Amino acid sequence: MQFNRKGVSEQVADNIKQKIQAGAYKVGEKIPGEREMAMELSVSRNTVREAYKILEAYGYLTVKHGTGVFIASPEEQIQKMTEAFFVSSDHIKDFFAVRKILEEWTVKWVIENSDHAQFDELANIIEKSKEVAQGNCNFTQLAELDHEFHMTLANQSQNTVLIRIMNFLIDLLSEVRMQTAQIPGRAAQSVQEHAKILEAIKQRDVLLAQRYMREHLESVESSITENKLTNK
Repeated sequence: MQFNRKGVSEQVADNIKQKIQAGAYKVGEKIPGEREMAMELSVSRNTVREAYKILEAYGYLTVKHGTGVFIASPEEQIQKMTEAFFVSSDHIKDFFAVRKILEEWTVKWVIENSDHAQFDELANIIEKSKEVAQGNCNFTQLAELDHEFHMTLANQSQNTVLIRIMNFLIDLLSEVRMQTAQIPGRAAQSVQEHAKILEAIKQRDVLLAQRYMREHLESVESSITENKLTNK
């Protein structure tokens, strides 16, 4: 295979990526080692090594030390992309901008695809949250219930791509979510906001549910931002 002198490793990575996308390699399949791939493409082992690093960084490959290099699953690709996005104070605004778009569509799809039995599942999560918030106020449990509420909505949307993205996107804020639950009054406010979202969903009022979801996320974002400023 012929390559020009510019960005040989990138070109090799593109070539392998095209083979993956064309189905030449299947998910979970072990691909040729550096030596074999180098011989196949008529390049150096170092070039293949760099190409594999590029593809691993983008989530196309999974390197298992001592075993080999394997084709990553779509879930692993999404996880790799989200892991590369470290949520710091500078990213909070962008992070919530994305969540607003995704979760406003989430409640729309929930209304279109769910029934009363699934609404009861959401109601049970809210009731548990109320009990914990009013009781010993276990912050870890509150954070987990918050995660459960949003992921249950995602699952009920029946959109498989959304579910995968939300699963990893929400995990990015796992530590921040724990800190947020400890902000005075924040946990109780989130429970109330979740209840409003559910009521709008039960009424099958898409616009109202989307508005309540947007207001909820804006409220959480504001609490996080203000808390970080206070603690500087």
